[in-house]
This record gives sequence, C-alpha cells and structure tokens, in this order.
Amino acid sequence: MIVRNINEIEGNVRADGVTMRDLFGDTVKAGEGVTMGHAIFPPDTVVPPAAHSGDEYSYVLSGNVKCKVGDQIFAMREGSASFIPAGEEHSSINDSNSNAEVVWMLIEKK
Repeated sequence: MIVRNINEIEGNVRADGVTMRDLFGDTVKAGEGVTMGHAIFPPDTVVPPAAHSGDEYSYVLSGNVKCKVGDQIFAMREGSASFIPAGEEHSSINDSNSNAEVVWMLIEKK
C-alpha cells in the first residue's frame, strides 16, 4: 500500500498557470495503469486543448471549471464529477475570480 498526503508533495506550476501534483507518478507511471493527481486552476486559466491516451475522471473539490469539448462547454462546480474518454480533445477554463481545485485520475487503455 502507498499513502500520500497532498500537503507533502511539491506542486509543478505549468506554463498555463495550473499547479499539478501527480500523487503516484513516481511509483505508477502513466501508461502502466492508473495515475491520480490534484490540480489548482487559478482565476482566468485557459488550458490549451489536449487529449490523453487514457480515460480521465475528475472531481471538483472547490470552485468552478468549464470544459470545452468540440463546440460544447460543460460547466462544473464543487461536487461535480466528469468523465472524458481516451482520445477526446478537451480544454479546461476557469473564468471565475477564485481558484478551482480538482482531483483527477487517468486510467490507461489496454
């Protein structure tokens, strides 16, 4: 068993301003099954479109996040969960004036 505390993992601030913490990246690599992480989207964040090789599941702990898939925009708020199938291009947006905090999982396709 592996136990991690989010407060003990240094965050990686990406070019788009999102702070990412990969909870198990050093022990369970993406592409080898399942990985899980934590993200903080600051106000006015726009994450460029991307797709993953695994299914993505997310849960919004606090704040509001919009996810754009094609021409559709899905609004999520605290307590919302989402599923994005592997290969589906999507973009995330926080157009609010407060941080949005999300826990995510990627489950690789076999």
